[in-house]
Amino acid sequence: MTRYERALLLGLAEEIILQLRNRLTEIENLHPRESVLGIATFQERLRNIEDLLDCVKKDRESCV
Repeated sequence: MTRYERALLLGLAEEIILQLRNRLTEIENLHPRESVLGIATFQERLRNIEDLLDCVKKDRESCV
């Protein structure tokens, strides 16, 4: 992967994480009790993406 491809990947991943965090906040504010399971699932998926992004930033292959 070239330096530019990596930079693009990191930029896109960070933007996706930002959008997902905003969406999660909206979901929590709209339906805090009714969708506890959905929120937990969403949070887990977001954490997985964040963990993968951290691995890419640290340039570790053992994370996958």
